Amino acid sequence: MPKVWNIGNTTVRNPNRIESALRVFEEEGFSGHVKGSEAEARLHLMLREKQVLEFDGEPSDWNGRKWRAAFYQLGFISFERYAIGALRYEPDAFFRQIRTPGVTLPFQLTPAGEKLVADISVPEIEDIYTRQLVCYELPNALEGRFPPGAKMKPFILFLQVLKRLQDNGKAGLSKYETGLFLQPFRNHTATLPDEIYGEILHFRKEAAACRNSQDREALETRYEAQLQQRVGIKPQSVLSDYSDTTFRYFSLSGLLMRIGSTIVIRTNKRNFVDTLLQTEPHFQFQADPLQYFRHFYNNTYPIPTDDTAVALHEISELRRGVRNPDSPVLQQAAVLTATTPAEQIQATRYALIEYHNREREADYALEQQSETSIHEIIAYLRKLNGERFPGAPEIDDKPAYFEWAVWRSFLAINDIRCAVHETRRFPVDHDFKPRNTAPGGGADVIFEFEEYVLMIEVTLTANSRQMATESEPVRRHAVQCQQQYGEKPVYGLFIAPQVDNNVVETFRSGTWYSGDVEYVSNVVPMNLPDFTGVIARLLTGRFTNAQFKRLLDSCLTGRTERAPVWQQHIRAEIAQWTSAPPNA
Repeated sequence: MPKVWNIGNTTVRNPNRIESALRVFEEEGFSGHVKGSEAEARLHLMLREKQVLEFDGEPSDWNGRKWRAAFYQLGFISFERYAIGALRYEPDAFFRQIRTPGVTLPFQLTPAGEKLVADISVPEIEDIYTRQLVCYELPNALEGRFPPGAKMKPFILFLQVLKRLQDNGKAGLSKYETGLFLQPFRNHTATLPDEIYGEILHFRKEAAACRNSQDREALETRYEAQLQQRVGIKPQSVLSDYSDTTFRYFSLSGLLMRIGSTIVIRTNKRNFVDTLLQTEPHFQFQADPLQYFRHFYNNTYPIPTDDTAVALHEISELRRGVRNPDSPVLQQAAVLTATTPAEQIQATRYALIEYHNREREADYALEQQSETSIHEIIAYLRKLNGERFPGAPEIDDKPAYFEWAVWRSFLAINDIRCAVHETRRFPVDHDFKPRNTAPGGGADVIFEFEEYVLMIEVTLTANSRQMATESEPVRRHAVQCQQQYGEKPVYGLFIAPQVDNNVVETFRSGTWYSGDVEYVSNVVPMNLPDFTGVIARLLTGRFTNAQFKRLLDSCLTGRTERAPVWQQHIRAEIAQWTSAPPNA
């Protein structure tokens, strides 16, 4: 019987990929048909083929089951069978009971899952996760083996403790504190948040009294021994793995943000959380299990912005933050009243959030030109290349952060001729951190400058995998850009920790046919250490995108040579360019 809870699982470490994985689950016919080792391994394989995951080696049924488990724990697919008291239900009978008759099979997409895989905005996705997390309580018919008589709403408890810390001017929660005090399963009484708040303050007081690292180590050893005695498993699993997934999954709500090593409630979400906690925790499964699952599987559990007054208040706050008085969405918001249909109010709220974020993203782009940001970008590039150094940034999704770090690199240069949000194809969160990688069917990043267009693709794959996954699409995407931008020259940049010579050979010829029409793509392959050196030059002398174009042109002059020789030529050109005097 578990004495500790865990949201999601530690295999699905990056829950931002859940919606992409669930889309593959639906489109490739797994919905209702993913039982048995063969189907489970095929799911894992298809997640790689559709570029949701990157991994070497053979796909495994174990990994497929872990992804399936993450889907059903969050209510996006059905389960195999349901036990409600003494009653036992197969999926078809159970979903008729909760008035959702369209779901008839085990592991079939639910209405909540269908909402998530629809073509919707990030604010809408965050609302979907918020409803699921607010609804989620333990035990339930999917996760029932907890101490009898006790109940818990983990997300609500997490918010309650964070609110007490922030209301009293204290630092947010660390992963270590989350593992010590929130991950153990406890009965979620009215007094529990205050008890945990007191335990955290006592721990912090003891930590502050430590005179040296030996004292701190002794303190942590004592607390970890108490934790192991309480939950019966190795404390490191709780303090590192479980608390890490808690931070990641709960952040899907958009209500939280990281400050250093801690997590806090976002300033602009404090009113939402305050309103939410006026009525929570409400333990619906205990009172009416069928109603609990009706909400859980239909993504209809109530949240504060369902109330018209709360939604209009948030819209009013967002309107004040919009800088462009002529924005159409601002004009749409101005005519909303308490009698406006709820669907129109919510659609306008989502549009305002997106528009406000785009204005903020333009500010973020300018910030990338600061010396502090350039140092940070270089640190991410070095970490992505496998370097170890003091103060290295934390990266929880290397492929997504690779695209993001390269995107930031070109924001740090200058003179973009398109809206900032149009330069990236990967989604970002409120802090402009990557939520996922760019979808297939196009380049990862596209910058339009005055003189040319630069399309960029990156990969962490190597050797034969690099050839199989990158050679054809990179050239095709470069030609698609040529067709889109007409007379303006299009250059491609392909970056990998080490570019395979077989891939270089395909870029060397660059030929691509669209029907009978022959195109030649200008794609420069560049190793990540060389690219990092290029961006590091910004610290000694700023260069323009036009100067970067001249570097690309000089690299392309060597493409008539064999692939290994061309690679040497590119490295030599980069070395000469980065060592040139500033503004040369």
